[in-house]
Amino acid sequence: MPSFVANVNQQTDVLPKGVKALMDNGLVTIPGRYIKPPSHRAVKHLIVPGVEIPVIDMAALESDQEKFVQTLCKASSEWGIFQVINHGIPVATMQGMVYGVLELFDLPIEEKMKYYTEEVFVPVRYCTSMTPSQETHMEWHDHFQHYFSNTEKEHPWPEKPACYRRLASSYVSSVRHLSQTLMSALSEGLGLDSNCLAKSFGDSEMILRSNYYPPCPNPDLALGMNGHTDSGGLTILFEDQVGGLQARKGDLWYDLKPIKNAFIVNIADQLEVLSNGKYKSIEHRVLVQPDQTRLSIVAFCNPSRDAVIGPLPELIDEQNPDLYKGRMLHSSILALPLLSSFSAHVRGTAAGLEIFNIY
Repeated sequence: MPSFVANVNQQTDVLPKGVKALMDNGLVTIPGRYIKPPSHRAVKHLIVPGVEIPVIDMAALESDQEKFVQTLCKASSEWGIFQVINHGIPVATMQGMVYGVLELFDLPIEEKMKYYTEEVFVPVRYCTSMTPSQETHMEWHDHFQHYFSNTEKEHPWPEKPACYRRLASSYVSSVRHLSQTLMSALSEGLGLDSNCLAKSFGDSEMILRSNYYPPCPNPDLALGMNGHTDSGGLTILFEDQVGGLQARKGDLWYDLKPIKNAFIVNIADQLEVLSNGKYKSIEHRVLVQPDQTRLSIVAFCNPSRDAVIGPLPELIDEQNPDLYKGRMLHSSILALPLLSSFSAHVRGTAAGLEIFNIY
């Protein structure tokens, strides 16, 4: 067993093995732990269907950079979430990653349970919901999570499937380049040098998380993922065409309509703080389907563990006061349970920003 396997002291026979395993075994009614209380379920009259969020055409970066930056800045300020097309990442790279991830989830349960842990920041993690032992009402998904650091030359990899390392390496390299391009434009949108946000991130890290949402026998009673904001910097998501991702503005949830082979990008908490509130970290959630499996591959592009998070000094003056108090290390933010967007018990709030708010 690889040295990074995290469950050596856990009793795997009593751990939740995942919702895919439940469905593979012929489940017809969801267990009580997956039933959300009425106040946390999706309310149909508060959902706006089929919304097309802002679309950012990366081709415009070459033809009219100023207009591209303005469009990106507007989408990040007004919505905090947008789709990216003509991003330059080959479809073969994206579909290859999908294939590798599906192979991961199709592994025998005994193989997947080698990586089972509720610890978030281990190099390779398999889990169901978020932290099942701490949750009263679980989320209807399984996930594999893979941590990458710019400061490490070698990353631990799952032993199986054999294709995963090659496919994921190509995907991570491509998405990292896309994130750097977007961050440069977001810096310029703040009136700063293009490398300003990258400098504030330091040796940035990436957490690659693949989510598997099998069909749910009682989708009206469950959620694939509770409402939450992401705690890090920039989130880049690739999903299939099943749908289910929703974003919240005011009291309404907007049912996002995915564009084929596009990426969905959203601003996360620490980027909102760094921009002094100009860019918005948006709350989002995932609904499940009665007869379709949804797959999403999410890249969390985050500051380094020793990055100090607070509004950039260049953005603060008499006309633009500091909207957030305090300065914290990225690692300290993630260490606080109430602030981790990965902690199930804070989902549905914007708790990740509360320590920074003046009011």
